[in-house]
Amino acid sequence: MCDTLYKKTSSGYVFGKNSDRSPNEPNLTLFYPRRKTTEKLVRCTYIEIPQVPETYAALLVQPSWMWGAEMGINEYGVIIGNEAVFTKSKGKKQERLLGMDLVRLGLERGKTAQETLNIIIALLEEFGQGGNCGFDKPFYYDNSFLIVDDNEAFVLETNAKDWVYRKIEDYYNISNRLSLNDAYTASSKNIPNFASKNSDFLFTHFSGSKLREQSGCESLSKDNFQLRDMFAALRSHHPKDEKHLYTKGSVRSVCMHKSALGDHTTGSMVVVKKGNYKMIWLTGGSTPCLAIYKPMTFSLIVPPVFSNLESSLTYWLDREYLVRAIYAGLINETDYKNQLQILEDSFIEKAEKLLEKGSEEELKDFIISASEKESEFVEEYRKEIEYLKNNQEKLPKRWHKLTEKLGKNVYERRLDKRLK
Repeated sequence: MCDTLYKKTSSGYVFGKNSDRSPNEPNLTLFYPRRKTTEKLVRCTYIEIPQVPETYAALLVQPSWMWGAEMGINEYGVIIGNEAVFTKSKGKKQERLLGMDLVRLGLERGKTAQETLNIIIALLEEFGQGGNCGFDKPFYYDNSFLIVDDNEAFVLETNAKDWVYRKIEDYYNISNRLSLNDAYTASSKNIPNFASKNSDFLFTHFSGSKLREQSGCESLSKDNFQLRDMFAALRSHHPKDEKHLYTKGSVRSVCMHKSALGDHTTGSMVVVKKGNYKMIWLTGGSTPCLAIYKPMTFSLIVPPVFSNLESSLTYWLDREYLVRAIYAGLINETDYKNQLQILEDSFIEKAEKLLEKGSEEELKDFIISASEKESEFVEEYRKEIEYLKNNQEKLPKRWHKLTEKLGKNVYERRLDKRLK
């Protein structure tokens, strides 16, 4: 369960997405270079499909055990975020393409948002969607997508192999619910009231998506919406849940905390385009309200971006133990957040100045420096991180049980092997 937000601005756009999944499911940030392919087939999470002669470079934020990704951006500036949607479609348990596979396939094959949209639709119609999407429990759903490039954006919603899409004129956000009932740009079968006819209202209701969708829409409707506003939206909590985020959690918060009904925000990504310049901001870890967004440019492999699984996993786990040390009361949350905000503010101010200046070399040096400073910030809490690893009973009950299994079997493709 997730939220994806997009808004056009006077000089470009702002895109943001939280990936809400099992709290023990690492969301790895990996860069895949452009490559000529020799294989005839590509194995996605569950099935093989025909490979293309060349795949485009892509920066992906992906669950550790999947081939596909929750979100990402490619070398042509195409960005995709996907959402679980709960529908009445049959056959979800049959292993086909996952929505996350469609994200990666779209980014590896599409040069524009429109082309990528068409690619995803064609793959959906040919191969269908289905298969378990849960890390530590069976979980089945269809998908919606927000697809963006430098010039336009689209929202695509699906029900099995059926689909509708709308071109976005100003702003839009998607959550774990079908939202398109009319005014489609195009659809597969010209079915009226697509959302009303295809939604599984019980699962949709308990996903908390209505309140999260409303919260995201309210944020985007503000005048002069910019980077800091997107950070705030992705970090936002429902007011009634603020006092017990670490004990009871909240499925109705955009910054989701593990609850009896819901998952947890395990990764977050923001992309801002201003004029000719584009900046990517990544947490590289969970819980955006307790994480620093780090600046990045495409193709630069600097933490939190990696080229191999193990390094990305180590980075994610380090920050996961840090936030869980906060849950355990081992770190003063107020002091921590104050220091975090000071550091992040310095990143934002420096990035804006360098983007205006237009010096690519200075920008690269700054990104490397920002990565190092964030790592130094994390290292200040090394004592608490290591203490928690051996004293998990300090955590709230729900988190104690989860942390006992943290980091185990995270690459296993099959659910039964992940649960061992």
